[in-house]
Amino acid sequence: MRIIRILTVFISIILLYVLFQGCCSGLGMAQKSYAPAEEAVEEPRVLEKVMEEPKELIEESPMVSEGETAGTAPVELSYVPVKPEDRIRVYSGFCRLRVESVEKTESRIFSIAGQSDGYVESSYSGKIIIRIPAEKFGDIFSAIIGLGEVIHKTIETYDVTEQFQDLTARLEIAEKTRERLYVLLEETDDVEERFRILKEIKRLTDEIESIRLNLEMIKNQISFSRITVELIARLAQGPAGKEKIPFLWIRNLDPLYGSLRHIKGRFAFELGDEFAVFEKESPFRAESAEGTRVRLGTTRNEPAGDSSFWQKALSYYLGKYYKETVDFEFGEVKGVIFTSKDAESFYYLAGVAIDNDTIYVVEIFFPDRVAFDKRRYEVKESLEGFSVK
Repeated sequence: MRIIRILTVFISIILLYVLFQGCCSGLGMAQKSYAPAEEAVEEPRVLEKVMEEPKELIEESPMVSEGETAGTAPVELSYVPVKPEDRIRVYSGFCRLRVESVEKTESRIFSIAGQSDGYVESSYSGKIIIRIPAEKFGDIFSAIIGLGEVIHKTIETYDVTEQFQDLTARLEIAEKTRERLYVLLEETDDVEERFRILKEIKRLTDEIESIRLNLEMIKNQISFSRITVELIARLAQGPAGKEKIPFLWIRNLDPLYGSLRHIKGRFAFELGDEFAVFEKESPFRAESAEGTRVRLGTTRNEPAGDSSFWQKALSYYLGKYYKETVDFEFGEVKGVIFTSKDAESFYYLAGVAIDNDTIYVVEIFFPDRVAFDKRRYEVKESLEGFSVK
C-alpha cells in the first residue's frame, strides 16, 4: 500500500507537469524556438521511477483513495481574454537631437529624469539613457525632444500581456509542485528515492528563481519606460562620412536604436531563461535584467553577397567609429564585436546570416564590461544555434 500511495503522488505530479508544459508552449518564452516545430518535452526526472515499476501495478493504483482528498490533483489554469485597454505594454522612446551644447543638454536631461522620479541608466559619448515612470512617458518624451532640433524620433511599444500571464502561471505551478515534493519527501524513508526527490526539488528551485528574476525584470520594464537620447553638437561634424556608406542598412545600424523593422521567413533562435522576449517577430526584441539587448531583423541581400562579404563590410565601414573591432563566426552567423571609445566602454555585436535573397541581421548591445563578461558565452551559444528554416 505504501508503494501504491507513493506512485499515486508521482502520477499526479506527472499530470501536473503535462498540463504545465501544455500551458506554456507557444506563448513566446525566451527559451523556445520562434518557428512552428515539434519539440521534445523534457520529462520530469521523477517520471523515470514510475516507468521502472511493473505496468500492472500502476494500472491498479487509484488516483484518489476512498476517504482521501484530491490534494494532488493537477492545477487547472485558464487564460481569461484581456480587454484591449487592460493589456500590459512596455514603452520605449528614441530621439536624435542637434543641440547648441551637448554638456548643457545632458545636464537638463539628468534633471528631468530626477524631477520625474526616474533615473539615469547610462550615459556615454553624448548618448543618454534614462528610465522614467511609465505614466509620465508621453509628457517627458515631448519635453526632451523640445530641447533641440529633432533629427529622428521613434516610439516602440511591446505587448507583454501573454508573457506576463505565462510567467505568473509557471511560477504558481512550479511552487505548488515543489510543495508536494516536500510532502512526498517526508513520507518516504527510501534513501535512493529521497535523493531523487531532492534532486527534483533542486531543479524546481532553480527554475523558480529564474522565473522570479524574469518577472521582476518585466515589472521594472512596465513601471519604468526607457528613453534613449543621442545628442549631436550643432557645430560638430557628427559621424563624419557615415552618410557615404553605400549600403543603407549598414549606414542605419545603431547600437541603441533598432533600425531593421521587419523579419522575413522563419528562424530558430534560443535565448536563456534570463532574457525576456518582448517581440518574437516583426521585429525580434529581447532584454536581460542588466540591460543586454538583443535585436533581430532582415533586409534584402543586395548586392548578393555571402556572410563573409557582409562581415568585411561591417568591419570596414563601421570600424572607424569604435576603439576596437573583433571578427567572429558562431555557427551560421558571422559578424563583428565593436568596443566603443568611451572611458566606460559599451560593446556592440552585429552579425549576419544569409538565406538566399535575405540577410538576417543580429544586433546585441552590452551596456558595459560587466554585462559583456556575464553574457558573452551565453550569447555565443545562442548564435551557434541560430538557423534559418
